[in-house]
Amino acid sequence: MKDPSALPHSPPHGSEEELRGLLSALPEKAAVRGMLFNAVLEVVRQRGGEAAVQRCLAALGERQFLDFFSYPSGKYLEVLYAAARLGSGEKEDFETALRQLGQQAAENFLVSAAGRTLLVLVQGDPHRLLNKLPWAILVGVSGVEVDVKPTGPWSGVLTVKGDFSPRPFVEGGFLATFEAAKVKGTKVRSWQAEPGVNAYELSWT
Repeated sequence: MKDPSALPHSPPHGSEEELRGLLSALPEKAAVRGMLFNAVLEVVRQRGGEAAVQRCLAALGERQFLDFFSYPSGKYLEVLYAAARLGSGEKEDFETALRQLGQQAAENFLVSAAGRTLLVLVQGDPHRLLNKLPWAILVGVSGVEVDVKPTGPWSGVLTVKGDFSPRPFVEGGFLATFEAAKVKGTKVRSWQAEPGVNAYELSWT
């Protein structure tokens, strides 16, 4: 999938045009578990109330999302954009809204059975958490490939092939996950390694 920010004459971040471009480039086999939809919809509920949640569900043609059922990744992108738009405005750009959405959605995921299992498994060890992130991603998302490479005693790079989620959203999710695991001084930066492949560098103190 091409990164819109890397394209000349790219549409504005958060625009319907940008979303349609992302939807047209989705990997064919990508799917997302209902638990991730519900984590995002809980943020929608916190920001806009139950009425906003029902509008999102109606727009997606769904009455609810079951945690362990898989749904099309396109619907997930649509709910991400809808939720981020609720959080963006005159004082906050769309990328910042996506990053905050990623943090809040991760916090919601981490209180689920899968999220609690992750935190128990890593026991606050950043290296263990880094190595468990592929498992955590694949619990919720199918059709992607995830690799981890330690780059030092306090850092590592996670590479996601077939990544379709906006990078600021994923960055926010990683930050919240490391914070929940009591890892101090976490920083994350990301870049497009090649078309359809995103890399995330995580470091801590």
